[in-house]
Amino acid sequence: MPYSIDPLSDGCYKGTTVLINKFNIQNEKQLDIVEQSITGALLAKAFIEIPFENVSFSFYKMLHHYVFDDIYDWAGKTRIVNMSKKGTNFCDFDKIEEYADRIFNDLLSKKYLMEYSNESFINEFTNLYCSLNYLHPFREGNGRIQRLFLSMLLKNAGKNIDFTKIDKDLFMIATIKSVSGDIFMLKDIFRENIS
Repeated sequence: MPYSIDPLSDGCYKGTTVLINKFNIQNEKQLDIVEQSITGALLAKAFIEIPFENVSFSFYKMLHHYVFDDIYDWAGKTRIVNMSKKGTNFCDFDKIEEYADRIFNDLLSKKYLMEYSNESFINEFTNLYCSLNYLHPFREGNGRIQRLFLSMLLKNAGKNIDFTKIDKDLFMIATIKSVSGDIFMLKDIFRENIS
């Protein structure tokens, strides 16, 4: 799903909204296919091989670099444009580092949710999901890195989620509703899918 960005063509091939990439692919559908095939394997490998240690925003950016470095020169670097999607405005690019530090300092103070259980865990996890979604620090790949990070956090806490089993349309609606403060649908989805 294309983003609304400012300016629209920043970092894209001239006359397109296709991000400049290491393959010099200038067709959006072709780039999507290549991107999916590369990132799918690397997301699985990262989940298995990268230890959930020294977790900070630098760790989060490292995950993005690990997964997207074969495709984009800017992998692991925060975006330098403002973005929105489906009417949702994400964090201003010049506030990303500050907001990210708050998220990850809060997560550290809560010991990565390892001491939370039941409804308290669902509440904290939902709030973290909403915060990371608003942060949206990268030009592309935010959802995939967010799901990878949250899956790693859950594994570290002795829990599990399979995002592929969640209805994509329902999840999108819940995420959009959460932006305006209505997190009940999102909580229900996590309550039903975290084991």
